[in-house]
Amino acid sequence: MSKILECIRTVGRGERGRKPLTFEQAYQVMDEYLDGHCGDDQMAMLLMLIRVQNETKQEIAGFVKAFQSRVPNLGADIDWPCYAGKRTSAGQPWHLLAAKILADNGYKVLLHGYHDRPAGRLHAEDYLAAFDIQLAKSPDEAKQLLDNKGIAYLPLKHFAPQAETMIGWKNRYGLRTPINTVVRALNPGGAKLGLRGSFHPGFQQLHAEVESEIGLTSHAVVSFKGQSGESEYNPKVSQTVWVSTPRGVESHYWVERMLTDIPLPKQCQFGSEQSDLNLMANTIVSTMAATLFAESNDVEQAFEQAYLFWSNYCSKSLLT
Repeated sequence: MSKILECIRTVGRGERGRKPLTFEQAYQVMDEYLDGHCGDDQMAMLLMLIRVQNETKQEIAGFVKAFQSRVPNLGADIDWPCYAGKRTSAGQPWHLLAAKILADNGYKVLLHGYHDRPAGRLHAEDYLAAFDIQLAKSPDEAKQLLDNKGIAYLPLKHFAPQAETMIGWKNRYGLRTPINTVVRALNPGGAKLGLRGSFHPGFQQLHAEVESEIGLTSHAVVSFKGQSGESEYNPKVSQTVWVSTPRGVESHYWVERMLTDIPLPKQCQFGSEQSDLNLMANTIVSTMAATLFAESNDVEQAFEQAYLFWSNYCSKSLLT
């Protein structure tokens, strides 16, 4: 029996007989799919069955590992997935400015994502020009941009085209698959730090656990409930933040942190309303702090550094 049929039978049996894939099974079946040894319809069926049961950390880690053997390592410092987009009611993708400020302070930041235009959400990709962030059309170009400018946006289709095809199955079958979780963890920049925003409960812990399951002890990931499921921290809520470390996965409870006395730009490159600028500033600081927390594992130090970066940005800005 082929690996794909074995895996479909494993997850698709009746309620008493079915079970999730092991890490090894998930890796092998995705590896075979990426090599063209099984068809789209078979893989789509497998992923739908897994989604119905809720994907496990072993399954996601196995899928990610198969992709990572084929994606580049570009020498980035921060891995920044941008896949969900933001609902218009949640404001513009302010996290893009957080990424830009970190890049201006010496970090090499690789943004990567997929723009689902029919979803009608606000994506970072549409705001790149406003912040002089270039879209790379190949991994080699992304590496050059990282070396020269410290930041780049690399679309999913330019480093994992088969993953983009799989994301598109939602429009064909009407159901998201675990590939939406997988792409966030691909880390095409080979970064040491990463952030993961997700919407549904349980996925915050899952994203952190995937890193440990793969065995990437040198890659620290901070995972939280993001605005609209995007990699943007919401400072208006208290929540549990998960982080993968060389010691394993840890959880930290962060209380709501909305500062009233915070520097604000006179104008906003996003075109945000004046009434939204305080939320924008707090969102950017909190998002940077979450990212820096993956590096220091010290929440107060991370927030102090993020606040300093933001203050310097506001003071040096040419906006009047």
